[in-house]
Amino acid sequence: MNRQALTGLKVLEYSQSVAGDYCGKLLADLGAEVIKVEEPGSGDKVRSWGPFPKDIPHPEKSGMFLLLNTNKLGVTLNLRTATGLKIFRELVQRVDILVESNLPREMKQLGLDYESLHKLNPALVMTSITAFGQTGPYRDYKGCDLINYSMGGGAYYNPAEGVDNVEEFPPLKVPAHGTDFMSGASAAVSTMSAVIARKTSGLGQHVDVSQQEALTSVARNQIISYSQTGMLTFSRAKRGGSNLFPCKDGYVCLYLMEDLFWPSLKKMLGNPDWTKEEWCQDPARRAQNAKKFHEVLVEWTSQHTMDEVYQAAIANRIPCSPVRSVKDLFTDEQLTARDFFVEIDHPAAGRLKYPGAPYKLSATPWTVKRPAPLLGEHNEKVYCQMLGYTRQDLVKMRETGVI
Repeated sequence: MNRQALTGLKVLEYSQSVAGDYCGKLLADLGAEVIKVEEPGSGDKVRSWGPFPKDIPHPEKSGMFLLLNTNKLGVTLNLRTATGLKIFRELVQRVDILVESNLPREMKQLGLDYESLHKLNPALVMTSITAFGQTGPYRDYKGCDLINYSMGGGAYYNPAEGVDNVEEFPPLKVPAHGTDFMSGASAAVSTMSAVIARKTSGLGQHVDVSQQEALTSVARNQIISYSQTGMLTFSRAKRGGSNLFPCKDGYVCLYLMEDLFWPSLKKMLGNPDWTKEEWCQDPARRAQNAKKFHEVLVEWTSQHTMDEVYQAAIANRIPCSPVRSVKDLFTDEQLTARDFFVEIDHPAAGRLKYPGAPYKLSATPWTVKRPAPLLGEHNEKVYCQMLGYTRQDLVKMRETGVI
């Protein structure tokens, strides 16, 4: 097997969230040895999240957990016990990175704050992912994807449907765990920046990731506009006036904002009479009549299939895409050609398809080393082979609730 980009890097993950789990997964996918620490008995709370095969909840079959924890080792450890804390500190001394997503006060109470762990391992890079960061008045507030999306400004620019007054649009959160995945990716990048910096200084550092800031950092257009004008820019548009157009079998997205596409659009539509009317002769007037413009285009697209509109748009060099469902993605010829989806066989969940890596490394390729761990699957490997405990020690630790 080819050496991977992060082969040799050791990571300890103490997280119960999508953001922390995803950060660890990104490092594991690149070859780092990631040891995931879970609570004995219950494990990561993500194990209770669906989807589940046949909609039957099972801690070893959570689709979200399986996705987020591929390529990791998994151990159980009760940090509310003296022995559990002792073992955790032993692990900290043997790793390069600690990824955690707990409240600052909780880590302080356990004696696992950065200042304490830095004394144990001066080269440790400790990445803490929290809703609002390690400082400030909200530092000990809990959060979730819904809260983070709202606190970061994202919901404000996402419209509800069927509202005419732009400024009165009720804000909505986008589906899934967008801020969690964004925060996890930000954490992975900043973590590796700290690892690179360590090569010069020999010392680790504390990487403080705020999920609120991770989302706010991508609202750059709105922030720049407000900074320059002092006014809110309502980029939220009524769904009926968007770039989405219904077809016989779904929707397509057409990018028509630039005036340079106007001649091509008229040609694609067959130069209908309405294109000669005054209200659509320049971008400003088409923008003023956006609703009418959208309606006449819908009249045309609704008479065709997605592929017919797509092929016509491509032939006329108009940016266009069919709106793919997940089902469509599984058969998408581009994703298939690049082997994006991979099949992984899990001892409990069975053989399922997973999204692969969104990158290709020519010399150090991404690969699947192992499926997501069963709860406590690698206790013996980590505690006995890495730390030197005996099997008898493991039996005693199980009996006393340590693992």
